[in-house]
Amino acid sequence: MNHRRNNPLAVTGLTAALALSGAFLTACGGGANVAEPTPLTELTAPAYRMETVWKTDAGEGAGEYVSGFDPAIGGDRIYVANLDGYVVALNLETGKRIWRSRTGNRLIAGPTVAGGLLLMGTRDGEIVALSANTGEREWTAELSSEIIAAPAANGELAVARTLDGRLVALDLTTGKRRWTIERSVPTLTLRGTSSPVIDDGTVYAGLDNGKVLALDVNTGEERWSQAIAFPSGRSELERIVDIDADPLVIGNELYAVSAGGQLASLATTSGRVRWKQSVASEQGLSYDERNIYATDRDSDLQAINRLTGSASWEQDGLKYRELTGPTLYEGDLVAGDYEGYVHWLSADDGSVIARGHVFDEPIRSQPIVVGNRVIVLGAFGEIAALRFAPNGDR
Repeated sequence: MNHRRNNPLAVTGLTAALALSGAFLTACGGGANVAEPTPLTELTAPAYRMETVWKTDAGEGAGEYVSGFDPAIGGDRIYVANLDGYVVALNLETGKRIWRSRTGNRLIAGPTVAGGLLLMGTRDGEIVALSANTGEREWTAELSSEIIAAPAANGELAVARTLDGRLVALDLTTGKRRWTIERSVPTLTLRGTSSPVIDDGTVYAGLDNGKVLALDVNTGEERWSQAIAFPSGRSELERIVDIDADPLVIGNELYAVSAGGQLASLATTSGRVRWKQSVASEQGLSYDERNIYATDRDSDLQAINRLTGSASWEQDGLKYRELTGPTLYEGDLVAGDYEGYVHWLSADDGSVIARGHVFDEPIRSQPIVVGNRVIVLGAFGEIAALRFAPNGDR
């Protein structure tokens, strides 16, 4: 099955449109080199094999659209939203469907599980809230523009980021608006946004201008703002600094990465920069006690020391395979790719421990680990629970 990747650029304004069309003409005019994905080589006597615990069709998925769809875990259930407006609840243990709800909305992000609700964003600028128990609609809130990243939520509020640069807080029970803040959006941005993160009374958000913003969750009052990447270069394309990966908060440390080429560690209390490292990424981050792990825009997987910001190792053997962000599994790392493979890599040096082919469709969503299982979602709606078992173990 051959799936084309959707163009990730969102264009506003004549200047950006001209810059973008010029880039396309260059690429199509004969002379531009298109990077080919690295072919996979057979692993020599891998110690582990991938096993599919269950696999099922959860709906249409996102197809070729850039989306914020990710599976969400709530208790003994997995929830999945689809481009056709359906949301399904599956049994985590067996993959069997519990319910399926037709919203009638053009869903594009979510779900988020919070306070007995499922929260989804739509292409028409709405937040749709369903009962996690039954799939029945609880409320709908209309915002200013498309919501392409899953909302964040605590026990009282949901916070959503809109494509036009707004952060909006809604009452989790009623959907009524509590506060709104607005920041300018650059002329040309990647099609995508990061989800806000709520931690200890603060909302952290990565913005398209390369800044991280910290707000009081109850009032929307700004606590600090810090730039981690600055626009540079002559063209609008070269000046892209979007933060499209969710900020990662670990205690009093915050990690954020820009498509413009910077991974930074910040102090959550002040926004002070602890260190920066040259990494360009749009994918979600992962961590252990030693390192931050990131997949860069060329699909090189990198480990960065949490204390110093120095590079621990880099795995470039999967270059241009459109890897997802990595997820920690059994002390090591798993990531999906554009051909439906899942790769298990050593956290010590990035070497490939094992791999398996799950779907005949791309995996764009960062894998989720629940116990000893890895949950992966295909771009066209298949979902599977996997585990890696030692070879020879029956």
